[in-house]
Amino acid sequence: MHLFQKDIYDWKSWSAVYQSLDDFRLLIEAIFEKEQFHGYDQISHLTPGTNAVFKAGKYVIKIFAPKESGANPDDDYNAELQSMGRALQSGIRAPRLIAASSVSDKYVFNYLIMEYIEGQAAGDALKEYTMEQKQMFIRKLNQHLYTMNRKPLEKVDEAFIKERAIHNSRWNRYSSSIRSQIMEIINQYEWSEYVYVHGDLTADNIIVDKHNEIYIIDFADSIIAPAEYEYPPIIFDLFDSDKELVHEFMQGRNDDDFIENLFMGTLLHDFGGDFVKKMVEQWSDKRAEELSDIYEFKKMIHDYLQYKQR
Repeated sequence: MHLFQKDIYDWKSWSAVYQSLDDFRLLIEAIFEKEQFHGYDQISHLTPGTNAVFKAGKYVIKIFAPKESGANPDDDYNAELQSMGRALQSGIRAPRLIAASSVSDKYVFNYLIMEYIEGQAAGDALKEYTMEQKQMFIRKLNQHLYTMNRKPLEKVDEAFIKERAIHNSRWNRYSSSIRSQIMEIINQYEWSEYVYVHGDLTADNIIVDKHNEIYIIDFADSIIAPAEYEYPPIIFDLFDSDKELVHEFMQGRNDDDFIENLFMGTLLHDFGGDFVKKMVEQWSDKRAEELSDIYEFKKMIHDYLQYKQR
């Protein structure tokens, strides 16, 4: 009898179950027993992502989607493992890795066990911060970006990075003319230096502890990309387009260059199509699918950031 009993045959079937504590409880308990760890008895939900993530006592356990879901579990697992290790070695505050392995049940599941960081999600903390606290947070965030966004040692496959963006299924909701336009823009643009990026610095992936120190979590989307790839999740999710935060983050950056980088980073980003949808529908009275020209979105960014609180 399998510990995990649900059927996984595509991404939709995985999405229907990956947040279910009832379906994962026996598997989680077996993993901790295999690792001979204690103190995991109280198992609870954490903010959902794309993998199964739960708090188990003083630990966090992440169980990666199996290959039957259509995901690339080995690639995602190795990317997170390497990126988290690189971050810790660089002095970035991140969860300490406790165990990393796989378990064979009904499916083969890769998993990570990490320490649980006590604190508040940065998105919630920022809503309560004074301007002085916001400035301090952004200084620390920029320090982390400077440390993380280093030139990779391995050779960069620029063609693969562009193709991945051009064929990103999250653009499928848009017209063929928009998709063709994005392909042309990506291929013709002169990208900045390629670096290691976290790629998902959202409201829930930065934790603020009781001393107002920030911890970076969830390195599953870490890749090699231009530095501007970091901007969309920071601006559209972590900051929730809050003008005070955005303009403080822009300090020292040329305004026009920043808007260009944010726009291009969005086109390249794995979740770019989702970010465009969210912001177009927040900033205008039209549905994102009604866009006839992707530069409409760039103009919306420009218009939104025109008012500056200095």
